Amino acid sequence: MELRPLELRVISAKDIKDVNLFTKMDVYVVVSINGDHRTAQKTPVHKESGSNPNWNCTMKFTINETAANQNHHNLVFRLKSNRVFGDKEIGSVQVPIRELLDQENGNGNVDHQHVSFSVMMANGKTKGVFNFAYRFGEKFSMPALPPPPFPGAGSYKHGGKPVMAYPPPPTGYPGPSSGHPKGTYPPPPQGMTGYPYPPPGGYAPYGYQQGTVPGYGYQGYPAPQGGYGYPQVQPPQKSKKGGMGAGLGLGLAGGLLGGMLIGDMVDDAYEAGVEDGLDYDY
Repeated sequence: MELRPLELRVISAKDIKDVNLFTKMDVYVVVSINGDHRTAQKTPVHKESGSNPNWNCTMKFTINETAANQNHHNLVFRLKSNRVFGDKEIGSVQVPIRELLDQENGNGNVDHQHVSFSVMMANGKTKGVFNFAYRFGEKFSMPALPPPPFPGAGSYKHGGKPVMAYPPPPTGYPGPSSGHPKGTYPPPPQGMTGYPYPPPGGYAPYGYQQGTVPGYGYQGYPAPQGGYGYPQVQPPQKSKKGGMGAGLGLGLAGGLLGGMLIGDMVDDAYEAGVEDGLDYDY
């Protein structure tokens, strides 16, 4: 299997769609191969970058060159706005790795190739440009893993002898190999005796024994003081701490949280309305 290192430098984006209504966007990029989360890497968040973020972030991947030349591998860039109540996707860029290999082979061994691609929004339109650079390393081979043993082959020790799945039965039990006649058992080991005889009168009966409860009419004990039944429950005392100051603090915190939530909801509602018929970005 021939593998090849791929080094990316995620540079910047320009004039991408603003998905925030009241605040400036904090934008980052998630890069993966074919959208597989196991290969995903993330740039830092550019705070208050708006529609023109910059990152200059370097990432390294390892690709299967044979699969890439068969057009089975794509680089997927997802641009997102970092928000308090869930991040919002701005757009994405998908680039076949085969296209990058063709450009690299045509230009010889250079440092980095700089390329730009349009950003595709969720509604299928494009807005903005995404810029990155790439460089391929030298090829290297990885030996193929040996195939698993065929079903029923079992495991093997050194020397090719099979390993038994269960240990042999212990010796000394009745059977052909124990030396005792069928239906008989060997005598107990030396020093061990059988179970002792029961004591005079037999063992005590099984189960719980009925006992007497002191204080409830048995054995001449008096009734408990205060009579029978549960004790009187006292109502809990109300705490006098907190008061107006605590309520005011909770009210301010709730108002701030509600305002941030309403802001994100208004952003989403405005964007939905724009995508339904008010979007003039082409």
